[in-house]
Amino acid sequence: MKVVTKKRRLRRGDTPWHRLRATSWSDAGTWAMALVVATGLWLLVNIGERTSERTLRVRLEPENVPAGMIIVNPVPEYAEVRVSGSGLILSSIDPKSLHTALDLSGTKPGVLTFSLDPQTFELPRKVEVTRITPSQVTFHLDTVTKRSIPVRLERTGEVPPGLRLQELALIPEKVHVSGPRAQIQALQSLFTAPLDLSRLKPGTQQLDLGLTQPGGLVQLKTTEIRVRAVVEPVFAERDFEDVKLAVRGAARPLLARPDSIKLVIRGPEAELSALELSPGSAYVDASGLEGQGPHKAKPEAELPEGMSLVRTEPALVALEPVAEEQPAPNRSRDTEKKT
Repeated sequence: MKVVTKKRRLRRGDTPWHRLRATSWSDAGTWAMALVVATGLWLLVNIGERTSERTLRVRLEPENVPAGMIIVNPVPEYAEVRVSGSGLILSSIDPKSLHTALDLSGTKPGVLTFSLDPQTFELPRKVEVTRITPSQVTFHLDTVTKRSIPVRLERTGEVPPGLRLQELALIPEKVHVSGPRAQIQALQSLFTAPLDLSRLKPGTQQLDLGLTQPGGLVQLKTTEIRVRAVVEPVFAERDFEDVKLAVRGAARPLLARPDSIKLVIRGPEAELSALELSPGSAYVDASGLEGQGPHKAKPEAELPEGMSLVRTEPALVALEPVAEEQPAPNRSRDTEKKT
């Protein structure tokens, strides 16, 4: 009895319907994956073959520029190429790898034009070029030349009051430049950055100034130039009237005639205008005089550094001994004698 029941269960589980259900559930994932792959392939084939458009930026690379020549005009770095074709092919193009060489070997100074056509660019097959911008590229070539150009000093401001500019020199006075022949020939001079004269101080000084770029493709051998400036005070003369004259070094009291003189002093204008003479600044040196006199002597003056005595008026003065005072007579004795 038990054996018969077991055999019936085995037969029941072995029915076709049961086998179909077991097979369907186990292979459902495989069927789903196959469906996705088939759908993807169908979309890839159909959509990939569909015609689409795209704009590509192709780098333009001038090559083999002849030695001693230079391109003087601005040249576009890229060309915009409008293409059409299979979307799958267009999507596979890497814009960063696109470039076109423009061979300038063998050219002479002047104008050279390249026409850009579909054959200029290396694109995959079955890609059609519909528009190229720009359609041509023009090169202006000129010979590179060298020349020495004079430098001009730009100035601003004024030298401070009481000073004057004695010397202003450029070191060097000319600068070597190089560039396209036409631009070099048209260049007459170079200019420095402005020099502010109000900041100059007395004495000799050297300053470095930048050079203004001339523009274009002109190259300067140096970008700075040295300026040597010599500044000195403005000198003037001033009259000092009625200056009291002192006598120095005398062995005995002496008196100067006249005892006041005029001094003409030369020195820096600013300092001279503020100069005040102290007592005893003007004097006569009597240390070397011998004998009773009278003597003639030349007046001198003690002055600050940078000042000098131009002349005195008068040029010579007389030195005379100071007269000794006589004792007053005794009147009482004279009266007694008369009596």
